[in-house]
This record gives sequence, structure tokens and C-alpha cells, in this order.
Amino acid sequence: MRTILRTLFIINPRSGTPKFVSRLQYLIHAHFGSDNHDVTVVNSRSLEHILDLSTTAAMDGFGMVVAVGGDGTVNTTAQGLVGTETILGVLPTGSGNGFARNVGIPLRLEKALQMLKDPHIRRIDVGKVGERIFLVTCGIGWEAVIASIFEGSKIRGVLPYATTALSTFLQYEPQEVFIEAEPGGWTYRGRPMLLSIANMREYGVGVTISPDADAMDGLLDICMIPRHDLLSALKYTPEMFRQRTENIPGYLRRLATSVVIRRQFAGNIHIDGSPIDAGEEVRISILPSALNIVAQFGKSH
Repeated sequence: MRTILRTLFIINPRSGTPKFVSRLQYLIHAHFGSDNHDVTVVNSRSLEHILDLSTTAAMDGFGMVVAVGGDGTVNTTAQGLVGTETILGVLPTGSGNGFARNVGIPLRLEKALQMLKDPHIRRIDVGKVGERIFLVTCGIGWEAVIASIFEGSKIRGVLPYATTALSTFLQYEPQEVFIEAEPGGWTYRGRPMLLSIANMREYGVGVTISPDADAMDGLLDICMIPRHDLLSALKYTPEMFRQRTENIPGYLRRLATSVVIRRQFAGNIHIDGSPIDAGEEVRISILPSALNIVAQFGKSH
């Protein structure tokens, strides 16, 4: 059993009501109250605060930093830990919890806390776009529009997300993109409805974009689905929940270490479900074996 003496828990208060946050704090101290653990719990004020906390913790020699929140909190916490030996742990309290689902972290808090007490450590690849990172996916197409709208919504959960997806599907017109990828100088020109660069299998809530994606192979998965009419989209969407995306007509997957995407117009893209501004040219690369995490897949570190 590994003993990690210094652990920082960063709680995103937006994860729930004040009562829920108080319960989180109680559970953390109840599980890590022994003399074997030096635990600090902080409520974050903003994403900038989260990044400052995780960066400082790594510099100060903390053994583990635990992100308590959804995928946005996890992504920002990880940003400060990339390239260090400090381990990223996660208590998933978001609506999608894509990262937690991909790496086998239980969604029940008590089980996730137990996993953190006796952690299995893996060192995974990290995607990079500009100065930002992504752990799960980076989306350029329709899913980026969904992320932008959903980000501003006060109502979370699967049903509101599905409603947003349906309304934007009817309105979204794919723009032409030109893609260059290495190795091999592979190129593509077209108008994909969905264009995702994946480091892991699924977006969240069981929606899979690249069933064979491996966050420890040093490669990114370029995944595309062309525009379909509404009836076809409704027919084939269940294949994404069944991890059978290859059954979707026109589905394309290509492995790469670096990707350059040129498009007609600048606009939002998303990293792990959070929208960010990007220009007409988007450069994406892989940082192999860049982050230690607590997980239940792959080989022990």
C-alpha cells in the first residue's frame, strides 16, 4: 500500500449546494483522518485559482492533488501538474465526468475516496492545443457548439445536454476544414459534422467517440463523422453508447502524433467539454507520458 503524506483537495464549490460541499469536506476528512496523511482541503474561487493551487502544490512537493468537480476542474488542475511527479486524483462531482469514466474512477464518492487512499498510479499522455491541454478530447465541430451553449446553462445533466445537442444539430452547418497529420503526411479536406481529437474513448455519460483510444500509446485519435439527416442521426447515435462507432456511415479514425486543422472561420473549440477561443488554424500535439494519475487501467507506474 502506498502512503502519500501530503495531499491537496481542490473543491469546486459550483459542484453542488453549500450543504453538499460541507458533506464533501466531511467525507474527505473522515477517510483521510489518520496520521498517515497530511491533508489540505481548499474551496477554489475560479479556474485561475485552481491552476494556481495545483501549480504551487507541485512546486511545494505535494504527493497528490485531487480535483473535486467536473471535467473542467479536472482539466485545470491537471494543467498545473503536467511534467511533474505529483499525482492527479479525482473525486467526480460533475454532470458528465468523462475523465473519471475513462480511467475507471468510481462515481460514488465513498468508493472514489477509498481508491485514493490505496492508489494505482498510471502515467498517461496529454493532448496539447496552443498553451492549453486536454486529457480526454478536443472538439472542433458540432460538439464545440454544444459545449459553448451548455457552458452558460445553469441546468446540468444528461437531458439538458441532449436537448442542446438536438437543437444545435438542426441549425449547425459544418464548415470546410483541411487537416494535415503526422506521421506520414496524411491529409484530409471536407466538412465533417463532428471532428474530435481524442486521447481517451468517451466524452462522458457513456458517449464513445473512439472505442480503441489509448491514453498510454503516445498517439491521438482523429475522429470524424459526416453530416447525416436527423432520422439517420437518431438511428446511429446509439452506436456511440455501444462503443461501435465503426457502424456509423462515414465514420473515420486516424492515429497521429500531431495535427494541424485549418478552417474557414475562427471560433470556439472545446477541451474536455470546456469552450475556448481558437483561430482559423488549430495546432494539436501529444505530450507522451506527461501526467501521473490515479486510475484503474493500464500498467502500474
